[in-house]
Amino acid sequence: MKFFSSPTSLFPSFDENASLLLQEAASIGIWEYSVSEDKVYWSVGTKKLHGVPEDYEPTVSDGILFYKEGYHRENIERDFNNAISNLKKFDGHYVIITASGEEKWFRSVGVPVIQSGKCVKIYGVFQDIDFQKKAQIELKQKEQKFRKTFTNAPNGMGLISLEGNWIQINDQISKIFGYSEDEIKSTSLSDLCHPAENPIEFTLIEKLLSRDIENHQAERRFIHKTGKTIWVDLSVSLVKSELSTPGYFICQITDITSQKNANQRIEDLLNKTEGQNEKLLNFKHIVSHNLRSHTSNLEMLLKFLKQDIPCIKELSVFKMLEDAFSNLEETIDNLSEVSSFENVTEDDFIEINLLEIINKTLVGLNTLFDEVRGEVVVNVPKDLCVMAVPEYLRSIFLNILSNTISYRRDNELLKVIINITQNDDYLIIHFVDNGLGINLDLHGSKIFGLYKTFHRKENSRGLGLYIVKSQVEALGGCVQVESKVGQGSTFKIYLKK
Repeated sequence: MKFFSSPTSLFPSFDENASLLLQEAASIGIWEYSVSEDKVYWSVGTKKLHGVPEDYEPTVSDGILFYKEGYHRENIERDFNNAISNLKKFDGHYVIITASGEEKWFRSVGVPVIQSGKCVKIYGVFQDIDFQKKAQIELKQKEQKFRKTFTNAPNGMGLISLEGNWIQINDQISKIFGYSEDEIKSTSLSDLCHPAENPIEFTLIEKLLSRDIENHQAERRFIHKTGKTIWVDLSVSLVKSELSTPGYFICQITDITSQKNANQRIEDLLNKTEGQNEKLLNFKHIVSHNLRSHTSNLEMLLKFLKQDIPCIKELSVFKMLEDAFSNLEETIDNLSEVSSFENVTEDDFIEINLLEIINKTLVGLNTLFDEVRGEVVVNVPKDLCVMAVPEYLRSIFLNILSNTISYRRDNELLKVIINITQNDDYLIIHFVDNGLGINLDLHGSKIFGLYKTFHRKENSRGLGLYIVKSQVEALGGCVQVESKVGQGSTFKIYLKK
């Protein structure tokens, strides 16, 4: 007598077509095993799930070989044998490799039929759960990753219920606020707010719940367990459940107290420095004005002395007095010039054609260049303009070009080349000369210092490069120098575009 002839024996009230439609719709198949005949039946649905043709005739050993070698194959063998020997049903998740080589997750259920205390057959269901299982595994991996990140995060992280109560926190939250985990969970985040801060507003919660905003981030003050004020960077986001309904809030808290205190100290120092600079600037103006008044009086007194006592001009002491007065007058002029650099405002900036202002500067130096038979090559586009203060730009060019004449090599004709390069932020004017050059290893740190000179030249005051640097910086730029002794120097003037 044949044990099993049709899968409809499991569902006697269904016709075969209905059974097949149901199996296909549910991605399931039916199987049956007769112990006495050692025969296996697979429904059409089961065969499709295994990727075999409808005329395929399976055996127990064939069916087990579809299961992935190792853990899954060992488990199905154990479960199948337990159903026969120990009369235990099984319901497990296994990986099989289909006939086409595809690796997929399936649920296999086996229910033993018992007669006289023995298993005579097993009815089974085979179901494709690949999509759900892989999604479940991926979710589990994400949860494990999140849990690891949550626990080991360098900043505070916490989960908060929709009612505002703590669900879970990491150790950093306790460290930031100074409370134990149990103490933290007995309060709400709003309870820890500084009295001067608004609690976590109801309207903010509503906006997060309605998805009007994805995230709220702000710097807030809280109270530490010790009573001191702490500053934190607070970020709150809503996490949805699997049904896309609001689940809970996740907040990240970073202690920025040290940074805030440091910024405050910097701000206080900046305000103090600005105040001191203002006083210093006023002092320079007052001193410059008062000294000029006194020098005018001294100049008149010297003039009266020469008129009233003509022979006094012949005295060496009087000549020394005149020299001293001349030096004092020059020093006051320098002080007045230097003190004016900080008075530049945006209103003083106008658009200037570079080639025109370079040529105007050279006109005033033509005689000096002719005397030393010097040559100036200007490689500047005729339509190139820059925003600057005209007087400053002429002064910068005049000082640099004058220096090329003063510090030329006696045994070689002077040559100066003026080039232009640009980068994203600056227009760079290069002044290249073949003069004496400067030992930057020796003088590099003080090359733009006030009253610093590097060559024994008559009338060297050490003021020109100081003025160049001060005026370039007043224009929002900077100046750099490259130089080698005996080869010449290149001064680069960076002006903002």
